[in-house]
Amino acid sequence: MKKEVKNILIIGIFINLILAIIKLVGGYLGHTSSLVSDGFNSLSDVLISLLLLITVMVANKKADKDHPYGHEKFEGIINLLLGVFLFLTASIIIYQGITSLISYNKNDVYNKPKLFTIYIAIISIILKVFIYSLNINGYKKYDQLSLKSDAYNHLGDIFATMSSLIGIILSIKGLSYFDNIASIIIGLFIAYNAISVFRETISNLVDESPSKEYNHRIKTAILAKNGVISIDDFKARKHINKVYVDVEIGVSDQLSLVEAHRIAEIVHIEIEKEFEEVIHCMVHVNPHPVKNTLEKK
Repeated sequence: MKKEVKNILIIGIFINLILAIIKLVGGYLGHTSSLVSDGFNSLSDVLISLLLLITVMVANKKADKDHPYGHEKFEGIINLLLGVFLFLTASIIIYQGITSLISYNKNDVYNKPKLFTIYIAIISIILKVFIYSLNINGYKKYDQLSLKSDAYNHLGDIFATMSSLIGIILSIKGLSYFDNIASIIIGLFIAYNAISVFRETISNLVDESPSKEYNHRIKTAILAKNGVISIDDFKARKHINKVYVDVEIGVSDQLSLVEAHRIAEIVHIEIEKEFEEVIHCMVHVNPHPVKNTLEKK
């Protein structure tokens, strides 16, 4: 596992743990339900980052006898569990926000948040922007899906805490029920993140094909190789952040087995070299009559 990826996740765990403590304590003492909800959200982020850290350690192990295609899909499985966990967290927060809103009593003096909770929310937003930037830049640099999932989670947290901040300010102004509304909004942000994680993870686990544009680029590159007459069959599938390609190419039936194999080997090697995401390109050769070799399909 890349040391840099591990360090990014550890930094996120440390900051989220501090934020969780500050938000929960500040939220309870400052009578701010939205900040308490956000605190539980940060606490869940700690568990999420711990899961992702374990996942990265497993997913980056080299292929072995029992896992000849590598361990990358373990990352997808954990990300799927992450989506379930996020959705459950969102459901609890939304439920608590709705029940608090229903039982809201405008004459309750404890409904009004304390001023210091505003500063807690602002500090939280600043730190979350830092963690988000750290994760998204790490994903772009190291191509680690877990960092992307964690970055999306932190991005949702930024908007969630902004909702909490607005709710706190409005509550201090006398509109206390907006604090409960902010809690519900935070839950909705978390639910949205859960659905986003679900969609991307399922796409990777069910061997979904890459985009048409990406497939077209690979096909064009294959047809450009010397000796390739046509592409008789083409399949590509996602493997978390990588791609497997299976292709049948047409070559002249006048070629020897050695010559046909050489063309297949060139396609195999050069496609994997030209497309970093392609973890393996399997090439099968079909003989084509000479009369069909004048024009590539």
